Amino acid sequence: MLLIMLGAGFTMASSEDVRAALGMGAAVFLALVLSSLVISFICEIIPDRIKLPAYVMIIAGFVTLIRMLMDAWFPDILDMLGVHVAALAVSAVIVRDAEEIADNRNIGKLNRIMFAALTGLLFTAVMFVCAAIREVFGNASFFGYKIDFLEPYKVSALNGAFGGYIVLAIVSAIIASVFNKRTKRRRAANYGGRV
Repeated sequence: MLLIMLGAGFTMASSEDVRAALGMGAAVFLALVLSSLVISFICEIIPDRIKLPAYVMIIAGFVTLIRMLMDAWFPDILDMLGVHVAALAVSAVIVRDAEEIADNRNIGKLNRIMFAALTGLLFTAVMFVCAAIREVFGNASFFGYKIDFLEPYKVSALNGAFGGYIVLAIVSAIIASVFNKRTKRRRAANYGGRV
């Protein structure tokens, strides 16, 4: 969980707008899937002592490509994200995912890529929820459109990086609570009511 928080840190600092969050989510998704695709094919031939630098170089190459594509097609989103897109190259989420895919040789290459895609989609979903909360309650807007009746009630503290961490912590606590309840029910069903 700590690794996810560290990996999400720079993205939370840049997700006070839903458009930026979706742009960052798309960049993370593409970086995860493309790097996982390449790493899943070459992980067996990379010597153990240089695996991490090789993975970081592969990820950095794809992040650079994604940044160039965003600069060409979505310059406004790239301006919202600033330097945070470049920080994806050393993101704990992407590097962890690359290592996990390379180390898990019990599953096929397609399943490795599907795992990366699922991680990217879940990351994007959490980014969207956090950004929506921050934009609606911090800026009194959604997708850049003002919500006039919320203007007097907006909480400007949600606009900064600190607000992003608070929202991320709340969303993470809700997700953990939901999964803990589901796990307890599943255990109770498996063990005849005894947990």
